[in-house]
Amino acid sequence: MSAEQRFNELKRRVYLFILPTIAAAFTLNILIAGEILLMQIIHSVLLIGIVACWVLLWTRVPLIVPELIILTSSLVYLLAAILSSLFVDMLAEGEPGLGDFILYMPLTLILGFLILERKQAVIACFTLLLFLIAPAVPVWGSLSRSQTDSLITLYVSLFMYTFLSFLLHILYRRRADQRAIARFAYIDALTWAANRHRVDGWLTEKVEQADRDGTEFAVILFDLDHFKKVNEGCGYKKGDDIIRQIADLVRTELGAGDLFGRWEDEEFVVITDGEVPHAMELAERLRAAIGTHDFGTACKVTASFGVAGELPGDTPERLLNRADERMYHSKRTGRNRVTGETAEDLKKTKNIDVSI
Repeated sequence: MSAEQRFNELKRRVYLFILPTIAAAFTLNILIAGEILLMQIIHSVLLIGIVACWVLLWTRVPLIVPELIILTSSLVYLLAAILSSLFVDMLAEGEPGLGDFILYMPLTLILGFLILERKQAVIACFTLLLFLIAPAVPVWGSLSRSQTDSLITLYVSLFMYTFLSFLLHILYRRRADQRAIARFAYIDALTWAANRHRVDGWLTEKVEQADRDGTEFAVILFDLDHFKKVNEGCGYKKGDDIIRQIADLVRTELGAGDLFGRWEDEEFVVITDGEVPHAMELAERLRAAIGTHDFGTACKVTASFGVAGELPGDTPERLLNRADERMYHSKRTGRNRVTGETAEDLKKTKNIDVSI
């Protein structure tokens, strides 16, 4: 799922939550409106539109359809409300100001900037301002001072809300772009796993923590077997799909504290807390999951694993080198297997002066 699709899905869930609340508010307005027939009709029509949009959202029609219905209904509501306030409440009944509908005006502007592109939203907001000003022009001389003040407040507020929404939209987009740049500095674009740069940082942090607190962790390094042949036989597009599926498979097997990244090409790394035997069990589960998974192709996919545990005074480079050596031992001895550090390996490694 792309970033835009995820954003649209988030908006869909927000609408599904908010629309019933708005429907309840309009239902209350219908009851409060009492004998004001025009406002009852306006609120009833809007209520029907909101319910229809809510149903459309559940049926998963393209999101733009209910969004445009909601936006259009909001604009019609504001226009109908100001006509009712201007010609019925103010001119006919002598009310000193506009009705409570102006409380909903900021929501309409925010909705415009949420649905439309920034330039389109600005045009829509200023078009709305012109439509709200037009009915008042011919009757301006017939209005009292308090009535004209109320209208001027509405127009200035609309302009200020539009200007503020415009600035907030710019700030939000820039902030979102900054976060995306920062995120992709540490994320592999194909698998959404951590990239090599992020894994390097994790290893440095884990080694420092181990030296400071005496905690233990291990590194699992694995590489897909004969993946060049898989790419040549199934195509590079399918190869990328397999890489993505591998990443998803690994995530399902990892625990809450495990860290996972793509080291390079078809090579991956897992950092897990605990001693080597625990890491060996995890590596074996990963090996079995990959070897038995149906990738939707005749090409069989397996992986070779190397496991190394952190030692006192270790460095990320030494730790990765040991895991890399064991991974290539798995490849040399038949592939599709896990090679870890034996007791003899650990004994030899501990006798090495790691301060060199």
